Amino acid sequence: MHYSVKLYLLTALFAFSTISQANQNEAVFSIGAFNEPEGDRSGAEISVSLKGHMFGGRLSGTLYSGGNNTKTAETTSYFSADGHFYPQGYTTTTEYESNELYLGFSGFAFVHTGQVINPYLGVGFFIGKTQHCTSHEEEFEGCKDEPVLAVYPEMGIELNIINIQITPYIRRYYDTSDSHKSGNVYGINFGFRF
Repeated sequence: MHYSVKLYLLTALFAFSTISQANQNEAVFSIGAFNEPEGDRSGAEISVSLKGHMFGGRLSGTLYSGGNNTKTAETTSYFSADGHFYPQGYTTTTEYESNELYLGFSGFAFVHTGQVINPYLGVGFFIGKTQHCTSHEEEFEGCKDEPVLAVYPEMGIELNIINIQITPYIRRYYDTSDSHKSGNVYGINFGFRF
C-alpha cells in the first residue's frame, strides 16, 4: 500500500476517533472555498463531517492553488577594457511568476458547543502532493510533484438554520514543502445536515 494512502487512513482514524465515544447524531455534507488575502492563492474543498455531543471530525478533499512573483538577482564579474577586474560588476534582476498547486485530503478533529450558533476549535492534517515551480521552470525545465504533509489549527462558527449549515472559519497551514509558507487562510463552507 502506498505510504500516502496509509497516512490518509491514519488521518481519517485520528479525525473520527474523537467522536467514537459520543453518539453520532449529525452528519454534514459541505462544499467551501478559502482565500489567503495577502496573496493571490485560494482553494476549494468538499467535506463530510460527523458530530457528537462535544466532539466532531471532518474528512475533506482539498485543492489549493495560486501564485506569487519571485525575483532573482544575479551579479556577474567582468574585466574592464583597461584590464581591471570588477568582482561585483553588473547585477541583473529576473522576475518569474511562481505557481503552486496542492491537491490532497485532510482530516480534522474539533470540539464544539453544540448550539445553534456553534463555535468550534480544532486541529487537522493535510496529506497530498504539491507542484511548485516558476514560469521559467514550466517553460524550460518542467515541474515535479512532491509529497506534502501539513498541520493546521482552525477555528470557526457554525450557523445552523434548519438543515443548512454556514461555517465561516480561519486556519493556518504549516507544511513540509519548500514553497512560500501560508499566512492566515479565511474560508466559508456551505453544508446540508442529514
